[in-house]
Amino acid sequence: MKNLLLLDIKSQLSRCTVVLLGIACSLAFNVQAQNQTLVLAGGALSTCSSSTPKNCQNSAQIKGKAHNLFKVTDAKISTIAQYWPSGNNDKKLATINALNTIKIQKKVPMTRKNLLWLWRDINNTSLSSLSVDEYNFVFDMLEIFQPNIPQLNSAERLKEQVNTDLNNQSATNNILQFVSGSLKVNNAEPTMLVVTASSRDPYEAADLAQALFAQSNINTQWLALTPALVHAITNNSCDKLPVLRNTQMKIYNREAIYPDRIKAELSLCKKGIDALVSLIKHSTGVVFNDGDAALASLVLFDQNDRPYPWTEALQSRPVIMGAGAGTVVQNKIISEFTTTSLSALRESTNNSHAGGLGSFNFGVLDTQFGEQNRTFRLAMAIDKSQAKNIKAEVQHGFGIDENTALVVIKSPEGNLMTVIGKSGVVHLANQINNQSKGKHYSYSYWPTGSVIDITNNAFTLSERTISQALPAIKIPSLPVQRFGAILTNSKLRSLTQAMCLSQEQSAVAQQDEFIISLTATKSTSYHRISAKELGCAVINLDLAVSTF
Repeated sequence: MKNLLLLDIKSQLSRCTVVLLGIACSLAFNVQAQNQTLVLAGGALSTCSSSTPKNCQNSAQIKGKAHNLFKVTDAKISTIAQYWPSGNNDKKLATINALNTIKIQKKVPMTRKNLLWLWRDINNTSLSSLSVDEYNFVFDMLEIFQPNIPQLNSAERLKEQVNTDLNNQSATNNILQFVSGSLKVNNAEPTMLVVTASSRDPYEAADLAQALFAQSNINTQWLALTPALVHAITNNSCDKLPVLRNTQMKIYNREAIYPDRIKAELSLCKKGIDALVSLIKHSTGVVFNDGDAALASLVLFDQNDRPYPWTEALQSRPVIMGAGAGTVVQNKIISEFTTTSLSALRESTNNSHAGGLGSFNFGVLDTQFGEQNRTFRLAMAIDKSQAKNIKAEVQHGFGIDENTALVVIKSPEGNLMTVIGKSGVVHLANQINNQSKGKHYSYSYWPTGSVIDITNNAFTLSERTISQALPAIKIPSLPVQRFGAILTNSKLRSLTQAMCLSQEQSAVAQQDEFIISLTATKSTSYHRISAKELGCAVINLDLAVSTF
């Protein structure tokens, strides 16, 4: 039986009224008993900003930086020719010729999209032949500084601005308010550090990430923890930061575009490792942005997989938020997922390796889950459970939908999970079935509003959540047919929701050479958590895949 503390936490979660769709929380429970809260979002949050009016109510236009701008000049062409990043002179010459033509045709700054279209019209072959490093080098060098007041040629940089009040996704605000509430429970005047190491250009990503909590009056600071800084601070070579940005990060010209961020990076480097660790230890929370988890891993572990002096401090913050790749990097083991569920089934490979922060130690995390139909790429990750360079096995997988967050509340008395935001979270576990062919998994879908008990590495929908479920509704049974193209769009999630609402006992689907069977067993149950489109909880449905 759960102790009184966890019962009290769940009770307050279910009574709260802030925004968490029935279990939202004012977080007014015992702070001393709560060691850590993880808020793991299934992707970059849909946030209304000056660069993303599509995420604003009525597509409102927010003042601020809307996009990067580029301009081709003789000086820039000369610099590109002088510092070309590869030994391929043919591609350099073709690029220089194309840029000279662009310079004549377009003498004003342009967006990346417009520059690409112009380049394609002039010489698409030269553009498409560029390597990733060459392409990034050229566009980094062509990017121009945008002053805050163009008419006065202001030295102050124009920044991307955020207005969360105008978010057209209420789920985004649910998640942000939960994080803010968690921070304030831990500290009356909390501080939040923002790590943007998942981005190729962490300096560019800092504006949006830092602004997310501005309207919540959270003191938020960008932590200039970049691969360049890591190399410089550990080798006492802060003076080499400009070169290290080129060699370690393959980014260029950032000092001209983001001078304030570059200044902050240098300042942090000069203060030394002890000051960096102290800064982190005195923060209430840290947020890791979306992008590439492998890039974020570079600032957590060295080439020999040894943690840096600040890694433990990051891992121990009272509140940790991840978005997309920032969620994935919370694993101890990072799975280098293949692109799709179908390719994962065909290749049956898993390139898991150590390198994550390890704040989440319950299994493998995947993101943009239902929308990208990633069930079987996660299944392959837990199926091939031995990571390359760490003695650990992965037993469970957790797939988080977009604009949704899996919340993990840890305390000395025990742990529990809940789901907040828009949609839900899939839980997968390997299981043995000797009665039929193929590979079998236990599939559960926890809609937003679900509270999950954790006991002995088992995850169960709480009795309180079940007791508060809505009555089942009468809808027609599913047609007796094999559902096609099941691994495209969000079809698998839709099928399991339909099974849940209709109390269906079995369904069969197909994707190319694979047959996917969904079967209710003695441990399967369905619970209508809410009346929302994805509000039906599926518990322990047998998910089998085989070929024919």
